[in-house]
Amino acid sequence: MKSLNIAATMSCTSTCKATDEHPWDGNWTLTDGQTAFGSVAYSDVPSVGVADSSTVKYNLYITQPGTIPTLPNVNWSNPRAVRCDSALTGGGNTSTGCVLPSITPRLELPVSQYGAAAVTYGWAQWNLPNKWGLYSGSPMTRALDGDARRKFTCEEKSSVPFVAKPDDVVLKDSCDEFPFASTEQGGTDGGKCAEIVPLFEGDGQWRVYEADPSRPVTGTEPCARGHVNLDQNKLAGTAYSNLIQNMRLIEKDPFYLTVPDYFDAVE
Repeated sequence: MKSLNIAATMSCTSTCKATDEHPWDGNWTLTDGQTAFGSVAYSDVPSVGVADSSTVKYNLYITQPGTIPTLPNVNWSNPRAVRCDSALTGGGNTSTGCVLPSITPRLELPVSQYGAAAVTYGWAQWNLPNKWGLYSGSPMTRALDGDARRKFTCEEKSSVPFVAKPDDVVLKDSCDEFPFASTEQGGTDGGKCAEIVPLFEGDGQWRVYEADPSRPVTGTEPCARGHVNLDQNKLAGTAYSNLIQNMRLIEKDPFYLTVPDYFDAVE
């Protein structure tokens, strides 16, 4: 055979639609060494608050020149489902987009950028048993009731109140919990947490101290409370919020967290 005719169509399931289902018009006649290429467009606009899972399907028709394609010779599907959702943003706008939920995203928070907040997370990952967010542990999963969960760890529902350090110890001290309150792993009673004070010292290294000698850190705690500068605390929170938006994390979606420069920055 010196040549073949190639035609292709694409489709997707559920409420997804292929708005341009043909990567090229009609048939392409290919001879030895030639390639057929093209692009297909899809559209899926689920209702607000609804997540729609779709499978993309491919049909390939291969015939000899002069014959008419009838049934596809080859059918296959993308092994990764596509999930689309529409969500209300904090400003009341609608944000719509799609992701591959089978791929778990990663949040990267270096100490060089997020300071004591990143030190708190890295310390908890490497010194407490559950290793939240580490590849060697378990991913964290998003929760929608973060405000309620935070009350148990850092605010009025904690059995041990958080007492801010004076500015000469931690400037603009604030309670930073880990795992995050807006995760299913967060929301533990703050009285059960390892409470630490990360300090950046004159030799350029971070060191981690116990916040309350009457409650010594044992290394078996289910959570950590860090005494963290409020600006760094908010900056890390914004990074997590951006991950939620950019990676379209919905309730129970997993994600990993890494502090890449932890061992270089912390003694």
